[in-house]
Amino acid sequence: MNIPNDTPTLRLRPAQEKVLEYESGKMAISAVPGSGKTFILSLLATRLIADGRINSAAGQQILVVTFLNTSVDTFRVRIRKRLTELELPDTGYDVRTLHSLSLEIVRSAGETPGDELAVLDELQSRQSLDGAVDGWINDNTRLWEAFLPESNREHSPQMIARWRDITASTAASFIRAAKNSRQTPDAILAAIRKQSEKAEFSDDEPNVARSPLMQMMAGIYSRYQFSLSRQGGLDYDDLIWRAADLLEHRPDLVMSLRARWPFVLEDESQDSVPLQEALLDQLTGSDGNWVRVGDPNQAITSTFTAAHPRFFSRFIDRPDVVARTLPNSGRSAQLIIGAANAMLNWTIDSHPIPEVRRDAFRRQDILPTPPGDAQPNPPDSEAEMRIRVFRQREDEEWPEVARLAVEYTHQHPHHTIAILVPTHQAGYAIAQHLDALKANYDNLLRGSGREREVAAALHAVLAVLANPLDTKALQAAYNGVAELHESGPFCESPQMESDDRPRFQALLRSVFRPESLLFPRGDETLIELLPAGVASEDDIIRLERLSEFLRQSFELRELPIDDLTLTLADALFIPPATKSTEGETSHELDLAIAYQIASQLRQWREAQPDWRLPELVAQLQSVATGKRVLNIIRDDSGYEPKPGRISLATQHSGKGLEWDAVFLTGIDGLWIPGSLEAPFLGVHDFLGGDPSAEATAQLSYLMHNDAGIYPDRTATESAHIEVICERLRLLYVGITRARRYLQISRSRSTRRQNREREAEPATVMSILYLYLQGRATDEPATD
Repeated sequence: MNIPNDTPTLRLRPAQEKVLEYESGKMAISAVPGSGKTFILSLLATRLIADGRINSAAGQQILVVTFLNTSVDTFRVRIRKRLTELELPDTGYDVRTLHSLSLEIVRSAGETPGDELAVLDELQSRQSLDGAVDGWINDNTRLWEAFLPESNREHSPQMIARWRDITASTAASFIRAAKNSRQTPDAILAAIRKQSEKAEFSDDEPNVARSPLMQMMAGIYSRYQFSLSRQGGLDYDDLIWRAADLLEHRPDLVMSLRARWPFVLEDESQDSVPLQEALLDQLTGSDGNWVRVGDPNQAITSTFTAAHPRFFSRFIDRPDVVARTLPNSGRSAQLIIGAANAMLNWTIDSHPIPEVRRDAFRRQDILPTPPGDAQPNPPDSEAEMRIRVFRQREDEEWPEVARLAVEYTHQHPHHTIAILVPTHQAGYAIAQHLDALKANYDNLLRGSGREREVAAALHAVLAVLANPLDTKALQAAYNGVAELHESGPFCESPQMESDDRPRFQALLRSVFRPESLLFPRGDETLIELLPAGVASEDDIIRLERLSEFLRQSFELRELPIDDLTLTLADALFIPPATKSTEGETSHELDLAIAYQIASQLRQWREAQPDWRLPELVAQLQSVATGKRVLNIIRDDSGYEPKPGRISLATQHSGKGLEWDAVFLTGIDGLWIPGSLEAPFLGVHDFLGGDPSAEATAQLSYLMHNDAGIYPDRTATESAHIEVICERLRLLYVGITRARRYLQISRSRSTRRQNREREAEPATVMSILYLYLQGRATDEPATD
């Protein structure tokens, strides 16, 4: 059954028609932002089914591999809808994430029963890693502290805590690199021993085997894998690794799976990691049918995952691969498309760093849709682009961006609006300004203000239960639950003016025998615990309610930590008398956050069986203060922007979404460095460079005799080049989220650790200035 391209419900662009000419073999599709790659990949799957390229009756399927679970649902809906329109049965396709595919391969191999295979999620894996890091540090304290300058080893607890976090993030990068090159801890330790023995007789080559950093990373990796094996589990990289190994060593398994999935269509290929590429290459074979769709110019995960756009670019350029493009996009006005193209071409042609010129982007301009297209570009008459420069970030840029976004919602209530920030910390600050403006907005940040407030309230009460003698914990407990005044346990307490709060805090500090609030002695009254004549009648009522709440909570102390946390949450987050008409109530959201916190506490306890309540409380404090971000499960992956409502998100999480108006903030030289001499996040002066880059380079040299870095560059310089490339791609992604209105802002200075610091402009911003000047309109483009 051949489906003609002039099917009444479809009007395809010439580039889309070329893609649908595919019949077999390997094909790469480089798709610009907004070009409809999900649409065309779904249509290709449907066409292959309709054309009889598979035998559905024999159980054959088109396999679609995508990144997110929500993308799985999107593909299924689109393919099912198209098959229904063609009056074909809803069969012949299988849509999976990479992890789901790997799990299916392992189960199909028959070596491990499906119900006995435990796959740890990211949160569980992180707990195992934390345990491995802490265990190695405890057993090798002197070696670990030797990385620090002498002056910081005993006199700076902050530096010690910072080095511990750096150790954990470096270990995560090292383990990820090791697994994607399929190197076990035993193999690495054996290579270290072999090179150490060889070095005794030769000084001609670098000896990374004696590097303290390599020894530490290999030791942590070994402990981490032991922790996973003790739990009988695999992390995500292990799962993909095992599936790839099975395909490599089980020809019978490969043949059966190729018969089941004769065509493989891969989405988001620019974010493919080496293990993923190896697995799909084994699954399809040298003469198999493999279609890969992605955009190397939107690869924005290479600095914190094993993914890199070079993998997909190499596939595109292979001689056995047919290369196609989807260059047309109807998302943005041509004014905005032109800005994205200008910064892309300048980077390729003129960026001052040669490696950035070569690797940041693949040359591919975004083209508007042709006349008569079903998705015409918004007209430039309705479009606007502005670049704003502020004197100071925290005091001017952030509050003004919040105000301008709110003002835009009032002027254009039918438009969707986003504020895209470079970091979560910047987002938290802007959220406070939006709150002050009573803005209607969706907070898509991980570790949002409300999550920290819930964590702080639970931490405050748990801290008192862990140490009833601590008057500071007592004050924090009152603060935590008092913040929930309208719906919490103190909802009937006398109202307290804001300027009266410090006086009541001083009163709590003066409590004699604070443990008596939980364990009163005989007929002892609360007023006897306070200095004479300082407490008002309202103070006594507040104290009585606090004492009653803490006594009831203390009786629950022997419950498992997750049950204790959830029981406290039920008491703290009482349903309001009236419910919100806009989706989830705040009460429901608070309980959902509390549930995730309870799960996190349980996992900490399971990872560290010796920990009791005081240790768990100490861990939770880092969440309450925002120093650690929990992986709170929120349904943002299927998020749809709403007209008249601001979306607050990071630039990373904005990918895959689009808005009528986008406000990009913090685009300066601190975020997008213009040279290798500029300051970089991740560089630690006391370590002499980027430890993650050094560790992965040493691993590559140890195992492959090649450090995997740019020629004539250090590992840290190579990592910095990757940062610049990815930040430029992030800017490209941010620009191409906007349909009609785009504002890019920066500040001349920013405040760090209570000190003002000059913020140089990002070099690429001058190109955008020149672009706007060349498109000068009657309205000023810059302020």
